[in-house]
Amino acid sequence: MEARAVFLNGPEDLHLDTLALKAPGAGDLVVDIAHSGISTGTEKLFWSGRMPPFPGMGYPLVPGYEAAGEVVEAAAGTGFKPGDHVFVPGADCFNGAFGLFGGASARLVTQADRVTRIDPALGAEGALLALAAT
Repeated sequence: MEARAVFLNGPEDLHLDTLALKAPGAGDLVVDIAHSGISTGTEKLFWSGRMPPFPGMGYPLVPGYEAAGEVVEAAAGTGFKPGDHVFVPGADCFNGAFGLFGGASARLVTQADRVTRIDPALGAEGALLALAAT
């Protein structure tokens, strides 16, 4: 399985690429992403090359923060089904790239117990769920 994603290969080296996704396992969802937040702090520091070491992140990187999208595949027993709209707090699902949050991708694989079902009417605002909770 592959996904089109924003790919930050190194400082000031940003482009779109097609990346292989890790295969979904038991308890996973495959989600088509409609909206992703952008951090003007973390992602700007990665873009400039000034990001201090952070566990689970480095180059190459799929940026993007929390995201909102639609479930397209759901493992049995997850409680989700295709068509459910969900908030995704992050997904490290790319072969060959970091993606602790990784929301700047057309598709993600993530653990079902990490996501939250949301009203599809939220649209882009669905990606802001964590900020609203804070």
